[in-house]
Amino acid sequence: MSKQRIVIVISDLHVGGGTADQGDDHVYDQNQLRNFVDGLRTSPDGQAGRIELYINGDFLEFAQVGQDIYTLRSADAWCSESESRAKLALIVAGHRDIFDALKAFGAAGNLVTIAAGNHDVDLFWPGVQEDLRAVAGPVSFVLGADWTSRLDGRLRIAHGHQSDLANQFRRWSHPFVTGPDGEERLEMCPGTLFMVKFVNWLEGNYPFADNIKPVSALWRILAHENTLDLVGMAWMLARFAARHPGVTMGTEATDGASLPAQLVEYMRNDPAIGTALRSWYRTYLDGGASNAVIDETLRTDPDSLEALMIKVMAAEGAAAWTAALGHVTTGPISLGDEQGTLQLAQSQKIDDRELFRQVAKRELAGKGNAAEVVVLGHTHCPDDVTWPELPGKRYFNPGSWTRYAEIGGQRELTLDDLKDESAYPYALNYVRIEALPTGLDARMLTYAHSPGGL
Repeated sequence: MSKQRIVIVISDLHVGGGTADQGDDHVYDQNQLRNFVDGLRTSPDGQAGRIELYINGDFLEFAQVGQDIYTLRSADAWCSESESRAKLALIVAGHRDIFDALKAFGAAGNLVTIAAGNHDVDLFWPGVQEDLRAVAGPVSFVLGADWTSRLDGRLRIAHGHQSDLANQFRRWSHPFVTGPDGEERLEMCPGTLFMVKFVNWLEGNYPFADNIKPVSALWRILAHENTLDLVGMAWMLARFAARHPGVTMGTEATDGASLPAQLVEYMRNDPAIGTALRSWYRTYLDGGASNAVIDETLRTDPDSLEALMIKVMAAEGAAAWTAALGHVTTGPISLGDEQGTLQLAQSQKIDDRELFRQVAKRELAGKGNAAEVVVLGHTHCPDDVTWPELPGKRYFNPGSWTRYAEIGGQRELTLDDLKDESAYPYALNYVRIEALPTGLDARMLTYAHSPGGL
């Protein structure tokens, strides 16, 4: 029997390239993660080698670090092995202290387990695993499994992205594809496409944009801007959210006709817009289409406009969309939501959190399942739930080691509010599970927190 009878679960750290990397969102202004790991190592249990540190997905922010490394113009294929290793090198260089702390923790006889999430699918590459072990010691990896068991099956752990259709991989057990360049690459899930091609660009001016979850939150903020590029992106994100009701349960259906009709009117009145959209349409959808056919199709077929926007975003980047449309001030465009700007606190409570409670409850209630405790990640929403009908069973989600947006008093947010991420609070939570003769002692604890200043 393993001597590791204490499991510490943390999740969604999103460690990037440090001070030189605008995509690094994890809280590290006081070396919090390094100090946390060092504290575990120097505790009595850590000195005895009794702890497994289980990092439950999205530990490393491959999707945002080194944004000039991945240059493939594809909506389906993510990094090659060499590109993923180059991204990892930037992460290690930015936070060598974290990997030194993990190595010392393991050298004391403890275990480090890193589970892949949707932001670090790059862990599937053997070269990435080799590079990580070189700096962090003999860590273990959990790859391609929806669920993992610990403590004789009484503890069940999953990152949870496979329950989120926006971030689900078609073949999580083996997420590899042949890219358009003929090279073996990782599969790109829809959420990564939006992150890499749109949110990374948006983050350049609004650093907190990538912390807005779920996707319905971001589109509602963008919908109330007044330039055609941002309103167009909001329309596309709204349609994306409406197709994934499992993860965006509070999202109203968007009006699919309003933006296409108005966009064609802008095309007719602004030659630059017409030239750009018609050129893209012929490049990515139909090379022989006439101006009249393009105009009519985009006016009457929302699916074609959305398909065009995705193609442009994947191949050209969001900056090209903004260059073509950003100079146009919009009039009122209905996106099917007339309730004003997003009220963040309520949005977070009605979407991912409730979905993941249902996922956890099903796992705990499964026939023949010995699980007493379930731990999930991915949502960035801390949670601690018991159910009267499942006595002795409990679900935890420690949330993220990034700042979050859950504003007291239902404050309405605008795009300008996303410029200063230091204004937002954080709570660095972890779940501690210990096997005792009487059962599992499971608690969610907070290592450090800040109320923010917004």
